[in-house]
Amino acid sequence: MILGKDACLELTNKVLNEALKAGATQAEVTLINSTSYLTRFANSVIHQNVGERTVNIILKTIIGKRISSVTANETTDEALANLVQTGIKLAKISEENPDFVSLPEPEPIPRITGLYVRETAECTAKKRAEIVKGIIDSAHSISGKVDSVSGALTTIANEYCIVNSLGINAYTKLTAADVNVTVIAREGDSEGFGYSEDISRNVKNINPEALGVEAAERAVKSLNPKTLEPGEYEVVLEPYAVQTALAYTAQGFSAEAYQNGVSFMNDVMGKKVMNENFTLWDDGTDKRGMAVPFDAEGVPKKKVMLVENGVPKGLVYDSFTAHKEGKKSTGHAGRFAPMPSHMFIKPGDATKEEMIKETKRGVLVTFFHYVRTVHAKTITITGMTRNGTWYIENGEIKYPVKNLRFTDSMLKAYGNIDLIGKEVKVLGGINSSVVVPPLKINKFLFTGVTEF
Repeated sequence: MILGKDACLELTNKVLNEALKAGATQAEVTLINSTSYLTRFANSVIHQNVGERTVNIILKTIIGKRISSVTANETTDEALANLVQTGIKLAKISEENPDFVSLPEPEPIPRITGLYVRETAECTAKKRAEIVKGIIDSAHSISGKVDSVSGALTTIANEYCIVNSLGINAYTKLTAADVNVTVIAREGDSEGFGYSEDISRNVKNINPEALGVEAAERAVKSLNPKTLEPGEYEVVLEPYAVQTALAYTAQGFSAEAYQNGVSFMNDVMGKKVMNENFTLWDDGTDKRGMAVPFDAEGVPKKKVMLVENGVPKGLVYDSFTAHKEGKKSTGHAGRFAPMPSHMFIKPGDATKEEMIKETKRGVLVTFFHYVRTVHAKTITITGMTRNGTWYIENGEIKYPVKNLRFTDSMLKAYGNIDLIGKEVKVLGGINSSVVVPPLKINKFLFTGVTEF
């Protein structure tokens, strides 16, 4: 249930004023009102349909340079009074943060239309079931080898309201429809796995038939995989795998990581260490992604060029990290640290088929799974392939392979990009996203083989 702008601002300003009366020198109040519905399916049938509504009030209390952050999930007078009292008590006993200067001051927030779609907010269980049925039926239509279809469809409507004692009064409401699909195919003792995913502000933009076909085709084509020896190969990464790689790359663009000396940017800022065809930026106002007008401090989102023609050049800031360098926030405050939240890779001019045709000895990777950081300064990560992996030889997909473990530097990988796809895919959540094409990389290290 949407409260509305006036009600949200009245509630948050009430908490703000009480915190200031209680002794806070500065304060910030965030309200997150979320209503979500989930339809989950497995073994080609719906087995769960649930809904949830939550309201969270987050109070940041500042007394001098002492800061506390407390949260309540009730909006009764008693709960809000306890929230203020707890915030004041914790701030008084907290250690001073000598680097704190101030909360951010207000700036004009851009008006971005189309972020809230009524059809998504009011999507019924019946409508979600129809979408799921379309996914399941289309997947099974591909082949009798399709054994089961599973996944989840979520529709969500959120309100965000942020106010602070310097005059910020930010409000927005957003919707999203998010679906993921996993298909298992069987032939004898062999299992094949396929995956697909989509997200949109408008539930009507979700194409269930296309999602079912995409995942099912991968599953059927990945049956009877062969073992591929570990080693260095060319790779063609589907957007799902690129999304994961970017998630681990993003941490290095945080001003906090850079100021702490643990970012890869500490070593490569301004140097041409990536292929000149690779350009990456962050822009939360671009509606080609899941746009959001402001960050977790109520500061308007700004476009930041992160990598331009292979040269890393940009960092993202919240008010705390910006003040340490005498700068202004770029509108990238998160719950704990500034972080890129709406990344775009500049598309190239190649199709995925052309990427495969240009591969002499390589691997087509759908998905990265169970990824962990090995070394942040080189963006070295390790993980597994999943949901469809194939061996490519002399421009042709030869056969599916058992999943592989990889351990490699993404910094090196970005320097070895051969081709970039011209078709992009939007992936992410209600207030963050990536817009990414497939990538062909000429050197990527696989270090192990699985049994499936």
